Order: sequence, then C-alpha cells, then structure tokens
Amino acid sequence: MTTVRWLLAQRRLQLALRGGADGLGRSLDCAVSSELADAGEWLSGGEVLLTTGLRLGEDVAVRRAYLAGLDRVGVAAVGLGVGFGFDEVPRDMAETADELGLPLFEVPLPIPFSAVTRAVLDQIAAQRSARLVTATKAQPRMTRAAASGGSAALVRELAEAIDQHVVLLDTGLAVVATAPRTIPSADLNRIRDLVVRDPASAGAVWMTDDATITVARVGSGGRTYGHLGVVGTSALDDVARMLVGHATSLLAIEHAKPRQVTRDVVDLHDDALALAIGGSVSGPGLRRILGRAADRAGRVRAAVFTFADPEAAAQGRRRLVDDLDHRWRPVFVHRDDVEVIALLRGDDHVEFAVGLLAMMNRSAPVSGGIGPAGELREVGESVRQARLACRSAAVGQLVDLCGSRSLLTMNPVRQALADASAQRLSPVIAHDEQHGTNLRESLLAFLEANGNWGVAAAARGVHRHTLRHRIERIEDMLEVDLSDARTRAELLLMLLGADA
Repeated sequence: MTTVRWLLAQRRLQLALRGGADGLGRSLDCAVSSELADAGEWLSGGEVLLTTGLRLGEDVAVRRAYLAGLDRVGVAAVGLGVGFGFDEVPRDMAETADELGLPLFEVPLPIPFSAVTRAVLDQIAAQRSARLVTATKAQPRMTRAAASGGSAALVRELAEAIDQHVVLLDTGLAVVATAPRTIPSADLNRIRDLVVRDPASAGAVWMTDDATITVARVGSGGRTYGHLGVVGTSALDDVARMLVGHATSLLAIEHAKPRQVTRDVVDLHDDALALAIGGSVSGPGLRRILGRAADRAGRVRAAVFTFADPEAAAQGRRRLVDDLDHRWRPVFVHRDDVEVIALLRGDDHVEFAVGLLAMMNRSAPVSGGIGPAGELREVGESVRQARLACRSAAVGQLVDLCGSRSLLTMNPVRQALADASAQRLSPVIAHDEQHGTNLRESLLAFLEANGNWGVAAAARGVHRHTLRHRIERIEDMLEVDLSDARTRAELLLMLLGADA
C-alpha cells in the first residue's frame, strides 16, 4: 500500500510536511493537479492533490473551507507548490491541516508536479505488479489446497493470500469453514444479511466504520451451492478480487463434480471408516483419508444412529450422505445392519449431531448416540462409546454419555459391571449358548424399554406374550422380580457395561 508517509520519504522530491501529521498513514491511489477553488467536487478520494493555490487568495476562511472540502471527499494529501501564489505554506492552512489530520506538504519551486505524480504512479504500478506476482503464486497453491484438502483448506489458503478473514457458508447459511480464525458473530450476521437481501446476486459489498464486508456467490449457472464472505478493514483491490473469483470457481467445481465421482468418494470413505471401526488405522494412506474428516487439531468423533430395520437404516444413510454433502462436509458414513455410523469433526458440538438425527427422524424413527473426540487411531473407541450412548437413547433422542459424565465412560466402572454381568447373568448366558436362544437380548430389550412390554416386544420383533414368557423364565433363572425398578436398573447397568 502506497501511503503519504512513503511519498514524503522520497528525498529526491524534497517535500516538506507543514501540517496534518496524523494522516501520514493515508493510502494513495493516484496524484492529480488542479487550481480550481472547488476541486473537491471533481475528486473521489485517495488522491494527492497538487496545487499552487492561485485561486485561494488571502481570505483565511476560503482557504480553511478549501481544505475542509478536500478532506470531506477523502483526499489523501495536499501538496502546495510555493513560488507562485505563496512563498511558503500559510500558517492558517497548516493549522487547519492539523485540525483535520489532512497531510499538507510543501513542494519546492524546482520540483515539477509531474515528478510527484510520476513517483506516485510508478510506486502504485510496482506494488500492483508485486501483487500480481503474489497472485500468480497464490493461485496454484489454492488449486492444490482445493484438490488435496477440500473447501476448508482452500478457505485457509485464500485468507492467507489476501490477508483478510474468510468464511464459507452453505445454502442454509451455516458455516462450512472459516479462516484464519472464527469470524465474529456480528460480521457473520452482516454477511448473512447481505445474502438474504439477494441470494442470487453474484456479489455484494457492505462498508461499516470498522470493516468492509464482501460476499460472493458460489454457484454454477442458475444453481447456488453457497456463499463466500470476506471481512477486512478496507475494500478488496483488483488482485484480491481476482483471487476471490478464483476461489469461488474452485469451490463451484468441487461442488458440481460429476455425481459418479461423488459416489465413488463416498464409497471409498465408507470402506475407510469400516476399517477404522474394526480397529485398523494403520498405514499413512488410510490415516490421510480419515484425516479429511478431522478438525484442525486432527481429532474426530463418531455418531451412531439406530433404526428399526435395515431398510430404514439404508434410507437414513442416503439422507445423511446427501445432508453432509450439502453442508460441504467430507462424507464418512457406514451402515452396519440397522446402525448408521458417521464420522464427524472433533470440534463438532452435540447440537450438530442432534440436527442430523432430527433430519433423519422426519422420515423414520431413529435414536442416536455420540462418542468422544479423539485422534484418528481412537475412531474405534469413539464408535464403541457412541453405540453405548445410542442404546440409552429413546426414539428421536441423541445421547452424549461423555458430555453427561456418565459412569459408563469410566474404564474401571465398565470393567466392574462386565465382571458382575458375567457372574450375575451366567445362568441366562449359559442357557443361550446351550440352546441357541436369545434370552439375554430379550432381557436387554425389556430393561431398555423400562419394563414396557409393547415397546420391548416391538424392538425384538416378537409377540408380547412370547416376550412375557421369556421374561418369566429369566426371573426364575436369576431368582429376581423384574417388576422392581431397582432390580431392572442394576441388571441394565451390568448388560450395558458388558456391551461396552
């Protein structure tokens, strides 16, 4: 950025500041000369105005009004050439410049105005050339970031290239990615307001006292995939606008890629997640693929959703895949019979998973659980705890055992419950092993339904009388009364601890 301070530092021009030192940081975008007394009416701001003051005369009020008018339109500085109308800069003009913070400098007689103009224009041209060189280097980096790291990596690269805050919103105006850090809520709301005013607009700018906000639509043809917002202290220059345009093009290409490519990537991610659930996270290739789902700290967490039957789970998986893709998320979703397992970012809040469950629950009854955040090698553990949490959830509910500080998340407690289960429930377990029955599963369904015969029978897919007969046999084997709430609670904890 070319500033008044830079101009006055050019010794060959012999310029001397006479007033308005507080404005030395003002930026320059051109230099012009004019002898008009109302020159401000012909200027748009950012100029260095060079004049001999021939039309100003001796009236102090006129000279003060002249400088005030230039300051109102945003003139960056005023250069007064001495030796014609004035032998030196008048004291009243210097005082007015100090009051306004408008730099006023003296141009000595031997220095032509063209020399000042040429110096400013040459500097601006040099800076633009440097910015273009920077842009030519930034564009390949942005392209590589988009190809290897997706939208989040591209947003980070753009923010660094233009030195501004950047945020990517999906069509629902939810934040997909932001850089270099979380954007202030006030600025985020301003960006959303700009989009709401005209969602189909290619771009819009909102200028406030402390920020300039630029919004660009990400789309292809008549389709909109999201919006890119940029927040900075000044308006974007030509190079920055070019880089923002490059970013929106890359994002549109990423989101509009052929559906077959999208399906292939989803299937690849499904296989990678299945391997991680099984405990295999070895090999740099698999870790690199799973890393697409991680937050900036490299952490992930699992969410498990359980449906009534495999067909409902398959439908729920399709809806979940579409929803995550719509949110610009790397899609890691795996179905295991009636379970649908999703890999989320480690910094995703429980509310995000609750929203996913609510979306799927509109089509089919589903319950959910979410596991703790951890490193990639801990995916299996997060899935295990998410499954345990899901078993504690009612239909339409998502449970976070870690967030609720459940005892079942503590290894010593789980081990004690597992040991108690093996001892206390041994007659039922032995009967199932010897006769191929499912008494243990029937007991668990009955306990999870809190003794509700209808709910438990539906969960096991049997008639209520069949389930009642099984529970009576279990009561005889264990010598317990399952109408007692405390007994049911103890046995449920043992079964959950054993499953954990």
